[in-house]
Amino acid sequence: MGWSNMIKIFPAIDIKDGKCVRLAKGNYDEVTHYYDDPIKVANNWISEGSSNLHIVDLDGAKSGATINYNVITKIRKTYPKVFIQVGGGIRTIETINEYINIGINKIVIGTKVVSDPSFLEEINEDLKSKIIVDIAIKNSKLAIHGWNSSSKYTIENYIKILEDHNISEIVYTDVNKDGMLNGMNFEEINNILSFSNIPVIASGGVTSINDIKKLNEISKKGVSGVIIGKALYEERVKLSDAIKIGST
Repeated sequence: MGWSNMIKIFPAIDIKDGKCVRLAKGNYDEVTHYYDDPIKVANNWISEGSSNLHIVDLDGAKSGATINYNVITKIRKTYPKVFIQVGGGIRTIETINEYINIGINKIVIGTKVVSDPSFLEEINEDLKSKIIVDIAIKNSKLAIHGWNSSSKYTIENYIKILEDHNISEIVYTDVNKDGMLNGMNFEEINNILSFSNIPVIASGGVTSINDIKKLNEISKKGVSGVIIGKALYEERVKLSDAIKIGST
């Protein structure tokens, strides 16, 4: 299968209690608070040249409800032309449609699909084209419920299920790397690329611009994008530099 040699850069906006935060390894007890207003954060990334945003409702991911829906709606209305993908607490077709109806471009689903893959059979093909499935790995197992528990599936078996359901893109996150600023798990990324026919958005552990360069080098193997969080907030990576690499 032929792949694009350009990767999409997604600055992350993680929302908890209506504010922009980052977690360490997905741990809700290890929260770093960055900004009170996620809309201002969106403005920062867009001002630096981003045409994409990756937004996560952290409260929703844990509870299974769309706790920060109103904040996300405001971001969408404020920046109508930006490509926005949203995850966290999306576990029903009704919720998917709610986000699609306000103009969200892609919906990221994790827990619901891992817990019940037959859920994908309930989604028509038009709607399915807007679905990205989140594959979060913690201690070599699929993590669910805000990354606080694990699933029975191996990564390879699970991706085969997603291929059978015509899923067009996945997000791969190494939970143990997420928010730690200690580098990405390129070994696991390459492992997934070796058997996956689905394009992969890589996430978790971006530490420097070199990580973006490495991902760009393997984009032809199937890396379609990268989500950058703490490295941007801690100014380890300049977003405009990452965007330049992703577009070459």
